[in-house]
Order: sequence, then C-alpha cells, then structure tokens
Amino acid sequence: MGGLSCDGNRDAMSTATVVPRRAWGRVIGLSLVLGICFGLTLNSLGLLTLPIRAAFRGSHEEAASIATAFLISMTIAMPLAGWLVDRLPARPVMVAGAVLAGGGYLLASRAGSLPVFIVALAATGAGIGFCTYVPAATLVTRWIPAQRQGLAFGILLAAVSVGGMIFPLALNQAIEVLGWRPAIAFAGVAILSVCAPLLFFLAQSPTNGSSSASARQEVQGGGASVGEALRSGQFWLWTLMLLLFTLSSLSILMALVPYLVAMGYSSTQAAMANTGVGAATLAGNFIFGALSNRWGAERTLVVGALASAAGILCLLAAGDAALGVAAVVAFALLWGTTFNLANQLSPTLLLDALGSAHFGSLLGIGNLLAGVVSAFGPQGVGHLVDVTHAYTWPLAGCAVLMVAAVPPLIALHHTRPAESSV
Repeated sequence: MGGLSCDGNRDAMSTATVVPRRAWGRVIGLSLVLGICFGLTLNSLGLLTLPIRAAFRGSHEEAASIATAFLISMTIAMPLAGWLVDRLPARPVMVAGAVLAGGGYLLASRAGSLPVFIVALAATGAGIGFCTYVPAATLVTRWIPAQRQGLAFGILLAAVSVGGMIFPLALNQAIEVLGWRPAIAFAGVAILSVCAPLLFFLAQSPTNGSSSASARQEVQGGGASVGEALRSGQFWLWTLMLLLFTLSSLSILMALVPYLVAMGYSSTQAAMANTGVGAATLAGNFIFGALSNRWGAERTLVVGALASAAGILCLLAAGDAALGVAAVVAFALLWGTTFNLANQLSPTLLLDALGSAHFGSLLGIGNLLAGVVSAFGPQGVGHLVDVTHAYTWPLAGCAVLMVAAVPPLIALHHTRPAESSV
C-alpha cells in the first residue's frame, strides 16, 4: 500500500514537472523581448551622454539626469505592472508598455531641448517597466512549474546579458554613421515593430490552471505578513544590501562609456568594452549560480561584492599607458561577472529570510526602494565629475559602496537562525 502511494507521488511529481513545448517557446519569446528592450534602452543609456551633452550643451550632471529620469520611471512602473498583471490580463499591460517605450524613443529623437528629451526618456523608462521583468517573471510562474522556474529565470537573465552585448554596439555604430536622432528613432521603431507584436501573441495566461494552481500553493506557504516583514530587521538588511549593490552597479554602468572616452579611448572602443562586460555578465549568471549551490546565496554575494569592488579599482587604471587595456579587461571580468548577481540571488535571500507569504509584494517594495535611490547614482557621479573634473572620486566611491554591502549580508546571515528559533 505504501509502495503504491509512493509510486503515485512519483508519477504526480513527474507529471507536474513536465513542461509543454509551447510554454518553453513563450519563455524564449519573452527572453527575446527583454533582450531587445533592455539592450536598446537601459544598457545603451551611457552611449547617449556625450552626443546629448554636445547637442544641448549641458553639463555632466544635466546629461546624467537622463538616466535618472529613465530609472525612476522604470522603477516606479515595475511594481505597478505587477499589481496590474495580478488583476488584469497581461497582454494589454505589456503591449501598452512596449508602445510607450517605443513611442518615448521616437519623441526623444525629435526633442528640441534637454527637458523634452528627459521627459521622453522617462516615458520610455515607464514603458520598459510595464513590458519587461516583473510582468514577464509573473507569467513565467504561471507557465512553468516551480521545479523548472530556476531554469526559466536563467534564460530570461541570459537574454538580457546577450542583449547588453549586441545592441549597445549596434546603436553606437548607428549614432556614429547616422547621428543620435535617427539612431534612437530606429531603436524606437524596433521596439514597436518587434516587441509589441511578440507580446501580443506571448503575453497570455495558460489555458489550464495547473501551473497557476501550483504557483498559488507556493505563495500560500509560510512566512511573515507584509506588516511584520516591514517591521523586521531582516527585511531592511536585505533592502540595504540590494540598494548598495544596485546603486554602485548602475552608477558604474552609466559612467563607463563617458569615462573611457575621457581616458582617451574611442567611442567604438568604449562600446566594445561595454559589450565585453555584457559577455562577462552572461558567463557570471552561470558561474555564480553554480557557486551559490555550493556556498549559499550569502557567501556567494559576499565574494561577488568584493570581486566587483576590485574590478572598479582596476578601472581606475584604464588611462595608464602601460596598464590601460589590461585594466579594462580585468574590470570587465571582475565587475562584469558580478553585475547581475544581486538580481539573481536576492530573491533567494528574501525567501530564506521571510518565507514565501507575500513574497511578490515584499520583493516589489524592496526593489522599489533600492531602485528609486539608485536612480540618482548616475546624476551623483555626473555632479562629482563636474566638481572635481575627474572620475577618480566617483569610481572610488562606487567601490566603497560595493564593499559596504558586505556587512548587511553578514548580519542577515547571522540574524536568521536566531529569529527562526524563537
């Protein structure tokens, strides 16, 4: 009797983990959308700094406010997108987001002043927030059983990394040949003509309720309520860690191309370095994912934070005649492989610390707080460059921020056992 029930459980488990090819096809389609959208926008914003400064005669700080506007609107839109997808069909939310993103780029290409350009990029950021990570992740949890969701999320992140390798380099070539206005107009048309139609066909909930039921069962698991979590030290340690990682990483990402050009590299060489970072990030998704299975998320993130800080310090030597190229390569390897690490492992940390109840809400709140603060990082770097007339102090500050993420990680690791034993 017991043997029969065990066999039955095995059959049920194996059936639950069988994923239809159509579901994997939709995951790959969403990955393509994320690669294009992030590759042409977030990963390429640094390429716009110099031409926009020249076109509108702005300061470093004013040019950096473009990235700030984009990041704030994207960050605010992401939790709102998750809330809408929980209550409405995903298709209209995501398609409208792609239309807004592409339309924002088209408006930016015709902007006659810096304020208009900033508003247009803010619209693009909001559109990206509505059509990419949060709603895509929500759909994946509905399509793919829990046992296979790790692979599905890995595919999404890998596509973002590939997009970060390909599209900034292509956009840089378009800027050099055509000018920045036609280049971003073409980028807007690509989002409208490729991503919006793909999302119209892909952004659908499953016809049967098996995956959804499985996801609901996971969410109903144990864990703190939202109010209890917001009053707990663990949530704020986790949020502080995520904020420091994100603030440092986004500031470096947006400053990389202008910094390398200031050090004497051509815009093409700077874009190639940006592509190298994307390649390293793609490798890092798998390398540190495997290491986290052995070491755990906390230890892996500690190693990643220290490696990232070391990579930033290497970047300080990019202008050295003898060490410049080697320093940029070392930066790409050390910093690039760890660029996506907080996004990859922070959900695991949050789940371990506070359980699965209200996980989506807590993840959204933490990412919103970290994202809004981090959105001012590029503008802060631009301000320091204007004041000091050098990138030394801003880059060193970003390395310090990354090292500062280590104590909250260690504290989070040590507080969990004590609290869980109560």
